[in-house]
Amino acid sequence: MDKREAVRVPVHVKARCRCAGSGIVIEGLVEDVSRSGMFLRAPKWVRPGSAAEIDLVVPGDEALRLNVEVVRVEHSDGKAGMGLRFVEPTATSRSLANFIMRQHASGR
Repeated sequence: MDKREAVRVPVHVKARCRCAGSGIVIEGLVEDVSRSGMFLRAPKWVRPGSAAEIDLVVPGDEALRLNVEVVRVEHSDGKAGMGLRFVEPTATSRSLANFIMRQHASGR
């Protein structure tokens, strides 16, 4: 049974994840996003429960900076990366919602 509370929209946008406290920076590709979180495909990851900040590269707009928590890590050959949950409403919430709606409408 799927525990997600929001519909995921497939996307392919670049992102940079900065992990709080450790200084680790992870470059990756967001493969899906919803109003509650996203999956960042990346060659590196940090442990679940870690706090991080994501800069999501929005085509044709400024990058969105989002606060997230790592909720799961996948490290199989086919799908390495992190499931991230948005941890607090931010000033970019409307911009994120607009981005999701545009991606969903375009069928990407």
